[in-house]
Parts: sequence; structure tokens; C-alpha cells
Amino acid sequence: MGILKKIKKHFERKEKLKYLQSKDIVNINLYDASQKTILFASRDFPAHDKESGANRLKELIFIYKELGYNCIIFAPHMFEDDSYVKFYQQRNVIIYIENTKYRNIYDFLSSFKKIDYVWFNGPLALNLFYKKMKAVLSSAKFIYDMVDIHFLRFKRAIELEPTRISLKKNYKHFFRLETVVAPQLDYIIAISDKEKAIMSQYADKNKIITVSNIHYPKIDISERKSFSESKGITFIGSIHEPNIDAVKFLYEKIMPIVWKTNPELEVSIIGNVAEKLDLKLFPKFKFLGFVESIEEHFMNSRIMVAPLRFGAGVKGKIGQAFEYFLPVITTDIGAEGMRLANHKNVLIANDENSFAQAILQLNNDEELWNTLSQNSIDSLKPFSIESVSSTLKKI
Repeated sequence: MGILKKIKKHFERKEKLKYLQSKDIVNINLYDASQKTILFASRDFPAHDKESGANRLKELIFIYKELGYNCIIFAPHMFEDDSYVKFYQQRNVIIYIENTKYRNIYDFLSSFKKIDYVWFNGPLALNLFYKKMKAVLSSAKFIYDMVDIHFLRFKRAIELEPTRISLKKNYKHFFRLETVVAPQLDYIIAISDKEKAIMSQYADKNKIITVSNIHYPKIDISERKSFSESKGITFIGSIHEPNIDAVKFLYEKIMPIVWKTNPELEVSIIGNVAEKLDLKLFPKFKFLGFVESIEEHFMNSRIMVAPLRFGAGVKGKIGQAFEYFLPVITTDIGAEGMRLANHKNVLIANDENSFAQAILQLNNDEELWNTLSQNSIDSLKPFSIESVSSTLKKI
């Protein structure tokens, strides 16, 4: 953050502090000293309905609540009137919000007799908060949740764009964080067994634990709109580079092949990925932006596509599709870490020609569509709340 932005934020904070309804931390009365306490530290507050990683964090917090923990969330610059703050407060989670009682988060944490665990949500949180929190909470156990291996994501991006200097800088930055700093913590959370194996090259494998995404059916399969009742293609994504590239790849390379055979096939793009695109260059795509509920769109769509050419981790968009029994076409990168079989759980295609043919096939083959839709139940099994809860109990 530049110096001018820091100054602006400082004065904005001072102004907002004048009008606080509560001078203390709302929900602090819920703290039970007889229970274990876990602090979740994140660079950005988890907007669970906008980004799959934030939704995963929400589910993890709720699991810890069910296990009887005091749960505290901290992200910078959060005020009591924020809708996401209220969402968690209504579910009995303690949120560190801007207040006049404590100078900062570290002053607040010093007021506790004991914090048992600190969970860093991603490398940005690790980079920003680990050093100071380690000094303040010397007896706590520190957990680094990778979300995905960021240096791997940038390594793969460099393979596609080897001349981009920014990718190389990011690769070096995240490689140091994830292979030098992260191994200093008590636990590293990998998103898949594959990423656990990669991280075992840099850290003690005994401190690396796999905690994947959390998914479960959001509807009964009987409620799913049938092949004949659904139509069109859906892609969902936030402003991450792999999603931006996927939309471009879909529009420029894949769909021109599809449209030669089926010029009427519509493509809808959900999510704020549109904010990073010049929409004039994509006149045949329907950009919906953020939607309050994905259910209507997933129920009406016939196919979910995820033509990801780089990235890392387990892709939440694919798990979301399974939650609504929506058949998926993706790449090896998209299916990575999810234990998915081609033509059983998903269709996998890695170049524009095979991806286009997969779209045309699935759009016309009701039997194949039904197979993929019905197998969504099996696709979701590794990502159940029960499975993740069992793992977290071992930490």
C-alpha cells in the first residue's frame, strides 16, 4: 500500500471511530475461558458468497464452532456495520472490529490469558501478521493454511507467458514465503494430497495436513432440472489470473470451434472476473457479475466449464457444480487433487479442439449428461463436513 493510501485510510478510520455504536468488541461476552480458542487471521475478510476460498474458510470456522472452540476472526479495517461482520456475529463468532478500547489487534490479543491456535488464511496473512503475532502469542500453535500452493500457480503461469516479469517476481516472493517461512510454523494445511507431497520437499511431512474444500449437496437430485429442461454453458470465477485466462481461452479458442456447429449455444459468466476484462472484446458472452444466489443459474445451466490452463489447489467452482448435480468439463489442472475420473465424474480436455468437442458431445448426449450428474454424489464424498471435521480434531 502506497504512503498516500495509508494516510487516507488512517484519516478514514479516525473519522469512522467517532461514530461507533459500540466501543468494545461485539460478542466478546461469548468468550469462554474454559474452552480452546482459535484465531483466524486473513488479509481480507471472508466474503463467503463471492469467493470459494472464503466459503471454505467459513465452513472451517463453523466446524471449529461445532467442536466447542472460541472462534475469533481478524482482518484489517473491519467495522461493525459491515454485512459480513454481522453475518458471523449472528453465528456467535467473535470478530475483531475497529474500536476505541484497543489500540490494535495485538493489544486485543494481549488481553487474553491464552490463544491456543492461530490460523493464517493464505500467504498474504502469513506475510503480514505472523512475525508480530508470534511475538505476542508465544505459547500459541501456528497454522498456515496454504489455500493453494501459490508459487506453483505462478510457475505454471510462467510456462504460458515466460516473458512476464511480474509473474517471475511473484513466483520468487511466494516461493520464499511457502518454502522458507511456512515450515517454521507448527502446521501447514495443504488443500490436496498432491500438494502435500509437493510441500513435503520443503517441510517436515509430519506437520503437513490435508484439509480440502468442503462441499455437500445443496439440493436433492430429484430437484435437479433435467437435460431437456436445462441449456447453455456457465463459468464462474473471481478476479484471479487463472480465471481471467480461462475466460479468454474459452472465448478466443474454444467457443469459435463450438459455434461453427452450434452458433446458438450461450455462455454465461458469473463472478467479478468481469472487472478485469474489457467486455467489448467478448460480445457473445453474457456477463452476470456477482449474483446473490448461484442456485437458479446452476439449475438452469446444462454445462459448467472450467478451462483452466494454470493455477493450483482444489477448484471450488467444480465442487460448487457438483453440489447442484451440474455436469462439468475441465482440464487436468481444473480436476487436480479432486480424485475425479474422466467420463465418470467429469469430462477432461486440455486443448481447444478436445474441449470444444467435449462441449458439443455433452450438450447432445443425454445419457452421458445423466451419468455425470448422478455421479456428483460420489464426487462430493471426499469433501464432506464429517471428513474435514475428523481431520481437524487431530490438530
